[in-house]
Amino acid sequence: LYLLLACLFLAVASPLYPFETRVARVIDGDTVVTTEGKALRYLGINTPERGEAFYEEAKVENRHLVEGKRVRLEFEEGQREDKYGRWLAYLHVDGAMVNEVLLRKGLAHLFCIQPIKYYRRFLTLQEEARKEKRGIWGDRPGPLRITSLHADAPGDDRLNLNGEYVRICNISPAPVDLRGFSIRDRFGHTYIFPGGVLRPGHTALLLSGSGKDILEGPELRFYWGSPYPIWNNKGDTAYLYDPQRRLISRFEYRRRR
Repeated sequence: LYLLLACLFLAVASPLYPFETRVARVIDGDTVVTTEGKALRYLGINTPERGEAFYEEAKVENRHLVEGKRVRLEFEEGQREDKYGRWLAYLHVDGAMVNEVLLRKGLAHLFCIQPIKYYRRFLTLQEEARKEKRGIWGDRPGPLRITSLHADAPGDDRLNLNGEYVRICNISPAPVDLRGFSIRDRFGHTYIFPGGVLRPGHTALLLSGSGKDILEGPELRFYWGSPYPIWNNKGDTAYLYDPQRRLISRFEYRRRR
């Protein structure tokens, strides 16, 4: 009996198959909290961050679609949770997949850290929205954008240099050769990418410390090789430049109080 109850608990705590729940509140365009108190991040997409264009529009649309409603969650094998303990899922409500709705309306872009089953479908929806200049595609951004800056590494930054990182995503419809693109902080410290081809929707991680670069796969990894922390825990800004030294993306990190 004890073994049976344990199995049932594990099934609920870390679901393998589609199941239903209710959305208690919306955090932003791609994150909600369920009535179980579990944070849930939409899989395969990324919406604008606070302070960026169309942040409010994506959040409002998400709230309209799901807040207070009964929803069905669909998971990818091996991607049920992220490192923050949030569920990663495709969310279905009223006969539609919310991930797709946000892509179709130009309020999200394709975002893959691991392979996803709906990759081609999501890419097609993104490109339809781009063609129609919906939402975030009105000002023709790209081909790359910074999606996050983790400036405050767990513990002592000096002892955990790879706990600092910047993530960039290819938001264009074609593969991008990263050679010559560069990342700078607000003081001008610069890293120039040596190469690596990033597929549409895939991401690259630039960690501050040392390690062996990974130039293939859905998530490329690069190491700055700095002997000291790069990013300021109290606040910093990451700038992304193309090989012609044109600024194409910036991301401001603000310490949470």
